[in-house]
Amino acid sequence: MKIAFALLFLVLISVSSVLSQEMSGKDLRDKDSDRKTVDGFGGHLIVIKNPREFIQEWLKAEAPQINPAKNVKVDESIGALVFFAGCKTDKRGVCNAEVDYTIYNPDGSLFVERKAQPLWKEKAPPPPNAQMGKAILAFRMAENKPAGEYKVKAKVSDLNADISFELETKFRLEK
Repeated sequence: MKIAFALLFLVLISVSSVLSQEMSGKDLRDKDSDRKTVDGFGGHLIVIKNPREFIQEWLKAEAPQINPAKNVKVDESIGALVFFAGCKTDKRGVCNAEVDYTIYNPDGSLFVERKAQPLWKEKAPPPPNAQMGKAILAFRMAENKPAGEYKVKAKVSDLNADISFELETKFRLEK
């Protein structure tokens, strides 16, 4: 397939560090489209360049610089990821959160979709700290993809609390 040049793969990683970023407990449903908090459960969708490099930096003792990718070039490695905080735990203290990723081409047609990806399925990070989710959608933009603005959506769900919300961000493919 021609889409092979735009190879998409999901990188599941294990992280133990906690980002020292506080997420507000306020209800932010209608404010920022890339960051929301509903009933204490919050998420922040980011598109970054060089996801493997970012993960290596994340694993170090000091928190990495987070620079969202706004403009990307053909064959540049990029990834969509969600930071989250405040997931409800079950009796064992386990968070059960998932994310559905959808990316749309500049014309609004579907580019890629990945559903029910495990955002976090283990002991919950301590509140109010935000944690990088384990489901990272990493991909490259092929030469045959049209230049323009791509929309990235993430439906984030805390299955224990029965809370879901959508996050959205954009990046521009430049040729």
